[in-house]
Amino acid sequence: MIRPISIVRYERLYLASFVLGLIVSAMSWSQRTALVAANPVLSQVSWILPTFQVIGIAVTLLLWYFTARSPSVAAKWIVVVLAGLSIIGVGLSLASVARGQTTIGTTSMISFAADALYVAAALHLFKADAKLWFGELPDADEPSTFEDMSHDR
Repeated sequence: MIRPISIVRYERLYLASFVLGLIVSAMSWSQRTALVAANPVLSQVSWILPTFQVIGIAVTLLLWYFTARSPSVAAKWIVVVLAGLSIIGVGLSLASVARGQTTIGTTSMISFAADALYVAAALHLFKADAKLWFGELPDADEPSTFEDMSHDR
């Protein structure tokens, strides 16, 4: 099946969000390693941060593959749930800024942009051509599974 335009757009937005997420990770790496080192329990397992980063990259790429290249409804809904969690995270971050607990810096702005792209990507999964891609709508080229019956019988 030829990939529909909604899936192509989804893929571009999703991968752009992924790249921005990697940039945010690189920009905040020293902060995160300092937090891990400051915790007495976590400082003993210094491998944990790189391991979680690699797992996160693997999951992101698997979700990309099973939505944009080999359609899976389960992967689609995982992406949608993660987009919803992303919206909640942005809301909490903005509430923290509004209360004066944190400030918005370059890393935060890039992170917000990555989240916005991720949500925009997830919205493309609900367009009609994307639903056909995932097999959620009957294909117009296939014969109907319903029998045409006249109401005059």
